[in-house]
Amino acid sequence: MKILSRALLLLFVLLGVLIAVSNSQSVQLTLWPLPHIVVMPLYLLVVTLLLLGVLAGLGIGWWAGRHHRRHAREAAAEASRLEREIQRVRQAVAAATPPAPAGPTAPREQKVIERQSALVAPDHLSSPNQRGPFS
Repeated sequence: MKILSRALLLLFVLLGVLIAVSNSQSVQLTLWPLPHIVVMPLYLLVVTLLLLGVLAGLGIGWWAGRHHRRHAREAAAEASRLEREIQRVRQAVAAATPPAPAGPTAPREQKVIERQSALVAPDHLSSPNQRGPFS
């Protein structure tokens, strides 16, 4: 990318030099409400007008994007507010939650584990006296 940008810069500088060498005649620039006449080389007039056009385009683009920048700032502020609220709620939940018992699992939790195990591997929970049709 760096090589491409340098190549393009070199191309534009070369193009500017060619315009300057090819259009070195002097021109008179008169602007109606101003009383004086400006005499300048043609290439300087062309480059100045191109630069003014680029700056005008950048200014219009910046002006058109103001709504998007405002919405982005508001969204960023809302996201940071929500992140702070999440942290506050997590701290409140951590403070209100009693520590887990260090002993064996509660009977209800044991039943849940047995049901889940039965769904995953029902053959392991059946008694050895019960035989299936294919055994």
